[in-house]
Amino acid sequence: MFKEILKIEFSELENIITNPAQFLQQEYNLDLSNNEIYFTVIAILLFIVGVSFELFKTKKEILDSDLPDIDYKSNEIATNTTIQKIDLANAYINMGKGVRAKSIIERLEKNGLSKSEKKEINKLKKLLNE
Repeated sequence: MFKEILKIEFSELENIITNPAQFLQQEYNLDLSNNEIYFTVIAILLFIVGVSFELFKTKKEILDSDLPDIDYKSNEIATNTTIQKIDLANAYINMGKGVRAKSIIERLEKNGLSKSEKKEINKLKKLLNE
C-alpha cells in the first residue's frame, strides 16, 4: 500500500537528487539549472534555520533594577535633556544596541553632570560591560 502511494521509488530519488533539473523539466516543465535549484534549496533551508533560531532564542526580561533610578515628578516625561539621553541610552542597551548607547554615554560625559546623573551613567556603563 505504501508503494502505491509513493510515486517516486528510492532508485529514482537518487537520480532526482543528483540531477533535479531534469526531473523538474520532465514533470513540471521548469527550466532551471542544477546549481539554481541547489542554491534555492540551500537558501530556503538557511531561512528556516534562521527563523527557528529566532523563535527559540531566550528573551531577556527587563527588571526594575535595569531602569533608571531618577525620580520623576508625577510620572511625567523628563524635561531635562540629559535625563532623556540617559533614558535613551538605557533603552538602546535593553534593545541590544550597545554601540549606540556607548556613543550617547560618551557625549554625555563631556557635559557637566550632576551626582545622580553620573550615578546613572556608571550603572549604564556596567550594563554595557556585562
